[in-house]
Amino acid sequence: MAPLLLLFVALATVGRTTGQGLLDWDGDGRLSKAEVLSTITLDQAMLALDSDGDGNFSPIQLYQLTDDPTLYPLLDTDGDGRVSFDEVRAVFNMSAIFDLEDNNRNGYLDGPEADMIVFMYVEITIQGLEHWARDQLDTNKDQLLSREEIRVGVNQDLALAAADIDGDGRFKMSNLVANFDVQTYQTMDENRNGWVTIGEFRKVMEIDDVFDFYDINADDFLEGQEQRGLTRAYNLVVNAAEAWQTDPSMDTDGDGRLSKPEVLSLLTLDQMMLANDDNGDGLFTETDVLNFFSREYFARFDTNGDGLVSFAEMRAGIDVGPFFDYSDIDGSGFLENLEQYKVVMLYRSVQAYLAAGGQ
Repeated sequence: MAPLLLLFVALATVGRTTGQGLLDWDGDGRLSKAEVLSTITLDQAMLALDSDGDGNFSPIQLYQLTDDPTLYPLLDTDGDGRVSFDEVRAVFNMSAIFDLEDNNRNGYLDGPEADMIVFMYVEITIQGLEHWARDQLDTNKDQLLSREEIRVGVNQDLALAAADIDGDGRFKMSNLVANFDVQTYQTMDENRNGWVTIGEFRKVMEIDDVFDFYDINADDFLEGQEQRGLTRAYNLVVNAAEAWQTDPSMDTDGDGRLSKPEVLSLLTLDQMMLANDDNGDGLFTETDVLNFFSREYFARFDTNGDGLVSFAEMRAGIDVGPFFDYSDIDGSGFLENLEQYKVVMLYRSVQAYLAAGGQ
């Protein structure tokens, strides 16, 4: 057996006992997509596997990334005999790599399915890149994460969108307990139905509350293990953004983004309200509103202070155009990748409402 293959087999074997212990943070003995996407980004993996640091992949290096020996000539789109990082980015993201390894398509990497991902993580560790996310957030390079660095670097709307892997607007108990604790989960699960919606999450924790939860010694900095939860969130946002696919039924000009005219042509405020008024009483609870807005917006909408937002209060406080602006986090005038999440969720609810005979 070739030395490189022997090394790979050895590292993969170690990975099932020690490497997976680092990646498998819910301790169920397998790797979920959320666990992988929270731990490894494509750029991090490429930097670690590019052992000669030339920004290009050899056939062996590309195989270590994709687990597919046939891809090299296909990815070499400019025909220069090399595969650059950009040529990889044009086709792959970490979500796609996970799917390649998930042979039985059950949403988990079980046993040998996890070998390639564990090998990547071992290489990341060997190359000293395991703190990549921290280093992106740590603007003053003191290896600590301040509250302001987290406020700037981790947007809660994007983080919650990224964490909703299956796109249903809610989180399983196992997802939350792995990152927080049972007590926090039980506090969030307001209606005790076994799920936590985005609104339920935001009612308990905005980004400063998340920071405080992880700041165990309350010194207003995250250090060492305190950083793990929010660096996972950062990685997840990066990976989910790279994997995002714009709905072609919404993206009428096919540019991969949603413009304000596109969104205005698809939704009206009244449709959005009717489609999400589950009990038909014309009122939204705080939790309902927090599925799409921050606490600040709820306070702004609830003008009579009764803890509910009526259709009239909503109409007075927002419309589709301003909602687009609220969702346009980077102010580019377009909704790109995860910025589209809330509009997509509302669009789907409106389509279901109309299909059921709503007006």
